[in-house]
Amino acid sequence: MKNIILLSVILFYSQVLFAQDFGAELLVSANFSQVDGDQLGGYTKLGANIGIQINREVKEDWDLAFELRYSMKGAKKVQDPENPSPTLKLSYDYLELPLLIKYQGFDKITPYSGLSVGVNVINERDDNGFVGEETNLGFMEYGFHLGGTYHLTEKLGLDLRHTYSLLSIRNSPSLTNGPQLFGRNGWYNRLFTVGLTYDLDR
Repeated sequence: MKNIILLSVILFYSQVLFAQDFGAELLVSANFSQVDGDQLGGYTKLGANIGIQINREVKEDWDLAFELRYSMKGAKKVQDPENPSPTLKLSYDYLELPLLIKYQGFDKITPYSGLSVGVNVINERDDNGFVGEETNLGFMEYGFHLGGTYHLTEKLGLDLRHTYSLLSIRNSPSLTNGPQLFGRNGWYNRLFTVGLTYDLDR
């Protein structure tokens, strides 16, 4: 199922990329992530975030953008060197499809916001050296994105983005003292993404 989805997405983006009136950008970034609700805390899990963006002007100063991203999320327990404890690392990788609206009315900065759907492709829980899968991790993720790009040159930009899961990524109840979203407990991917964009058209 995952391979079929991946192939369909690649074929779609290949057709769009070579169509007229569309722009394209390469995206190379790093995630600083945590999982709200896992009782760890802190943006201590580092992972890659790479992809491509296809955009098109829909109105003066406004662009609609589709992205295909491979995003490495999760969480990592911070160790105290003076008081070591069992380690824990959660590695959740997703193939994501964000849909964004971008405002192009500023000279150097392009703010944007949007929603995404993601498919989990790697689910790994490293609990003090014992590696397995996270129980009841959902196959799909729905996210909200808010960010902006600072244009260093005509082609190169510095991008900063915050992403948060709209729904719990686990299909089971979480701890009662975990964060609540509209009165519901759950696990939610939360991350900051910092990276570079490269415009392929200019």
